[in-house]
Amino acid sequence: MTGPARRPRLRRGEEGETLIEVLVAVVLMGVAFAAILGGMGTAIISSAAQQKVTGADSVIRSAAEKVVSAPYVSCAGGYPTPTPPAGYTVTVTIEYWDGVGTFGQTCPTADTGVQKVTLTVRSTGPHPVGDATLEVVKRESMLS
Repeated sequence: MTGPARRPRLRRGEEGETLIEVLVAVVLMGVAFAAILGGMGTAIISSAAQQKVTGADSVIRSAAEKVVSAPYVSCAGGYPTPTPPAGYTVTVTIEYWDGVGTFGQTCPTADTGVQKVTLTVRSTGPHPVGDATLEVVKRESMLS
């Protein structure tokens, strides 16, 4: 007569993991993976936004250098601006000093020789960032 089947006795270190332990490990790894993936996504989006801001800053400084180096243009003309790279637009607005202390959009009857040139760069595309604005004051040279 044989008795009930007995399990063979396991030696120390051969116990193995239970299903619960495996599930807990898988859940912890999933949570860690999701956190790492979310952090990487945020870093990529932030990097792209910073790249656009830096690009806009470069474009506006280049445009300002062209305006500063250009000769003074009376009320009838405008200032040259560089062609912006793809993804950016440049807007130039000229305001004229009226001789009293304020700048206006319309040219006074006698050009006072002082202008405020406002340069605005806007990034375009799927994720635009805020506009970059820079003001340059131009004076007509009296050394003629």
